[in-house]
Amino acid sequence: MSTKKPAQLGDNLLSIRPRKGAAKPQSEQEASQVEEQAEAPKSKAKPANTKPAPRRRRRLSDKKMQLNLKIDEKTLERFIKIADDEGLIFGDLLKKMIDKYESK
Repeated sequence: MSTKKPAQLGDNLLSIRPRKGAAKPQSEQEASQVEEQAEAPKSKAKPANTKPAPRRRRRLSDKKMQLNLKIDEKTLERFIKIADDEGLIFGDLLKKMIDKYESK
């Protein structure tokens, strides 16, 4: 029994691999249908119940460590609103809040 290395396997394995992207049409009728679909304008209607994409936050800080928290959605929204109002990134806002807490 001989074992073949991957480089020595036959070309028939290459024909089994799935194609990347859409397969090309096989007949002229199918080709014309694909062209018609490509020329048709695509609607950009968004579902009404989706949330808008979150604003990308700037990531400028001299952070040294990472902190992950599990909090409820309302607390996160409050934290984001405070950060936006103060013009701070999350790490700087947390530091400011801790400093304020400790100064009591």
